[in-house]
Amino acid sequence: MALETTTTTLTELVQAEIVAMTIKAYLIDANVIIPLCQYASLAGQGSKVMSFPLWTKNTAVDITEATAMSNKAFDTSEVSVTVAQVGILREITDFVAATAKIGEAALFNAVVQDGVALVTEMLEDDLAALFASATGATVGTSGSDITIANHVEAIAKMRTQRVRGNFVAVYDDQQAFDLMAAVAATTGTPFAGGNVDQSVLNAGSSGYVGSLMNVPIWMSNLTDTANTAADVVGSMFADGGTAPEYCAYTWVELWAPRLREVVVPGMPSRIVSTTFAYGSAATHPTAAIAMITDA
Repeated sequence: MALETTTTTLTELVQAEIVAMTIKAYLIDANVIIPLCQYASLAGQGSKVMSFPLWTKNTAVDITEATAMSNKAFDTSEVSVTVAQVGILREITDFVAATAKIGEAALFNAVVQDGVALVTEMLEDDLAALFASATGATVGTSGSDITIANHVEAIAKMRTQRVRGNFVAVYDDQQAFDLMAAVAATTGTPFAGGNVDQSVLNAGSSGYVGSLMNVPIWMSNLTDTANTAADVVGSMFADGGTAPEYCAYTWVELWAPRLREVVVPGMPSRIVSTTFAYGSAATHPTAAIAMITDA
């Protein structure tokens, strides 16, 4: 039949598409490493470098009556953390701000939240890169999956290094999966009848895997590779929130994620920038274990 009424004939009345108000979020790692590390602030202190001293261990000596002792210097070494800046910039025209379906306020709020998430991700990534700097011990076998025994060995190595405080672990996502699979498959007596903390079988969201042998475990996709990308690098270390003097990894902040909004001269638009000034370093690498296993 001719002269049908269609979306073509009623172009002015039929919208090309309806935009849903629920916008899908992109996938990004949870910030699991940042809160586990030692934190310090340089805000208002007039420098971009902070030094972290470390006591030097000496050894006492046997002495006999009327024998003089030789002097031992009471001294320290140090590791310095230097702050640098990261940032992201967006230019938003007045026209799009006025016509965006979600509204101008929601648009700018989304830009701000996005900027904070992206600059914070850079700190998380930099901290993950420090795991390869751990010198307390290296646990795991290149090309082989992480095992329960590897996790137990890491705990033992931490004790051998005489690290105090609560131990925590951040493993690569593949390591976390392999460890969970190993716990699920084991029939060992220590795992029977609830005789051991094995909540890794009840993993939560936001990067928390669970606890094994009373050591909380988090996972990250930001960990680096090793051995020509055959392996990945996780780490076990002391929780910086409860034992900062034993924590291997430190980050220093000059300013928190900061927003700047500027009207562009001669243009109907505004620039929104987000910057973050921080530095990170392995300030006590002998107090951490590198977990290097198959990628």
